[in-house]
Amino acid sequence: MNPINFKSEWKPDKLFRWWGFNHEKVNELPILEETKQWLKVGLPEGAAPFLNFGLRSYDGKFYTIAEYYSDYELNPKANNYWIIGSDGCGNPICIDSSDNDSILLLDHEQEFEVIGTINSKVSELAQCLLEYRRFINSIQTEFGDDAFIEAKFNKKHVDELKKRFEKIKEGLLLTSDFWNSEIESLYYE
Repeated sequence: MNPINFKSEWKPDKLFRWWGFNHEKVNELPILEETKQWLKVGLPEGAAPFLNFGLRSYDGKFYTIAEYYSDYELNPKANNYWIIGSDGCGNPICIDSSDNDSILLLDHEQEFEVIGTINSKVSELAQCLLEYRRFINSIQTEFGDDAFIEAKFNKKHVDELKKRFEKIKEGLLLTSDFWNSEIESLYYE
């Protein structure tokens, strides 16, 4: 999947807004060219499960964790963590430019230590977001608009999502702390 196909499949509209990162600012980042191409096309502003992308909270500028939170004494690796969004708790989602642009979730209450890896690259993140959205849509189609919120899905639905994640990347749930935790939470519900 390429970034343009992802945006097309996401179908941004007034409800599902899109964040287009500034091309000039993206070009200045010390990240891989593939990652730059994805950021230039953009990401959804909001995506399940409780993820937000964009730089509204950062004056539309790219910052490393170390730059933005310069009052903190942080791990030197924080100089490589480029903020691109946050989760529902306000924990930053970052691109780690020192690790082939892997996508990390950092803990804002623990001096921005790594909570875990979300995905190994932006393209993989995009595919996971799309599969998660399809999962929710299929449950809503089957059981109604509030079906996901009311946890009307069953093990079969979660198994299918898990298989789709494994098609994105074999072993994805072994390398992604975030998505593995999300699958476990869905099974628990």
